[in-house]
Amino acid sequence: MIPKVSIIVPNYNGSATLAACIQSLLVLDYPKEKLEIILVDNGSTDHSVQIIKSYPVKLVLEKDIKGSYAARNMGVTQATGDVLAFTDADCVADKQWLLNAVKHFTLKDVGGVAGKVLGTKPETLVEEFIVWSKGFDQARFFNHPYYPFAITANVIYRKVVFDKIGKFETNWISGGDVDFSWRMQIDGKMKLVYADDCIVYHYHRASVKGFYLQTQTHAYGACLLNAKYDNKFQKIHEQKGTVTLYIKMFQKYLEKIIFFFAFFLFRKQRIYFLYLSRISTLGYFKGLIQYRKARHLLK
Repeated sequence: MIPKVSIIVPNYNGSATLAACIQSLLVLDYPKEKLEIILVDNGSTDHSVQIIKSYPVKLVLEKDIKGSYAARNMGVTQATGDVLAFTDADCVADKQWLLNAVKHFTLKDVGGVAGKVLGTKPETLVEEFIVWSKGFDQARFFNHPYYPFAITANVIYRKVVFDKIGKFETNWISGGDVDFSWRMQIDGKMKLVYADDCIVYHYHRASVKGFYLQTQTHAYGACLLNAKYDNKFQKIHEQKGTVTLYIKMFQKYLEKIIFFFAFFLFRKQRIYFLYLSRISTLGYFKGLIQYRKARHLLK
């Protein structure tokens, strides 16, 4: 029997890709009477709300708490489906996305299904770098030495999982998807499986600034996960000395400048990728610093 699915999409100023996302959800190969599409706007200041209202989807507002996990939690409270599917406003779903996911729920011990996240056709070197570095490769996340995990760009959970273990960590800015995956397996005693044919396409960050801010946020989330799970997410040695951390940032900043001018002179993609790797490291270090400054507020 095909379950009713509630698709939950958080949005904050996503007007550039929002219409493409919603349109892909409206044409999914899934019975319309078994489908609920919920867009949760998180206080957008662009024309996102007007875009959402122009489509036959359910608009929910989360204005009190800023953050994508707070928005997703609001969507969970409004959902009526037996299965909750998550993607983002900068994603486009394959037509078979849900049909290929829900078939895994015939196994009663499966609580969640993680699908493949592919990049849309790259238009900038930044997008090409993200594709090359496999930053959104869910299959790779299933090789984590602690537990496999899924990112909320493409994951589908049984509603009963939320009833059993609660919702996402509301105030986390990153890492909440990993935390929820692990709690489902540890506390919920349910399995997370990977479905190669359950596909969404992601608009990767196209600018250097957007890429830098994303790596910064991911580093902050990694710190949150390490604090909660006794450093089982990844090893972060740079947290031990603030002075050492600033010195490393300065070194990477100099390397960034060198590789940028080298690319300007020789116009080689490989050199630009080295430049972006330094940008990524700078964002990572900045995320560590932000976490150190806010750590006392998180206790």
